Order: sequence, then C-alpha cells, then structure tokens
Amino acid sequence: MQHAKILETVRQHVRRTFVAQGVVDVDDCCETILIRDGFYCGRRFTCDSHRAIWFVEERLIKFFGEDGEFLYAQPIDEIPNSAVA
Repeated sequence: MQHAKILETVRQHVRRTFVAQGVVDVDDCCETILIRDGFYCGRRFTCDSHRAIWFVEERLIKFFGEDGEFLYAQPIDEIPNSAVA
C-alpha cells in the first residue's frame, strides 16, 4: 500500500507543477508505466507538450519543458507538503 500513497503524492505534485508551467487542462494528461528489463521502474506523465518522468529507484521526478528541454529534477522526499517516506 505504501507505493500507492507515494504514487498519488507524485501524481498530485506533477499536476501542480504542470499547472505552474502553464498547462491549462491537467485532466487531459496521460500516464504511462515504465518497464526496464522486465521490471517496473517508474511512470511518465505527459500533458500538452510538458513531460515528467518519475524514477522509482532514484526517488526522483525529472521535469521537461515544452521543447523537451530538461528543466530540473525533484527528489520525491522534498515534495512540499508531502508525507513521502
């Protein structure tokens, strides 16, 4: 159950960040499960031309801008107002 709580925290943070970056309709976002070598490794979130990738093992979300440029990385332990443990 812990993973479900972390995933929901990550989803909410990604949506808030997309809105701050100018995305108007976050309800039209797409979420994709990422598999590497047959193992679950994270999620990709896309909305309009914005993108974020959550890397589970690294406990890190990487945000990319409209042109695909890397903007910044956000450790999930440092998400504001979260109880991620």
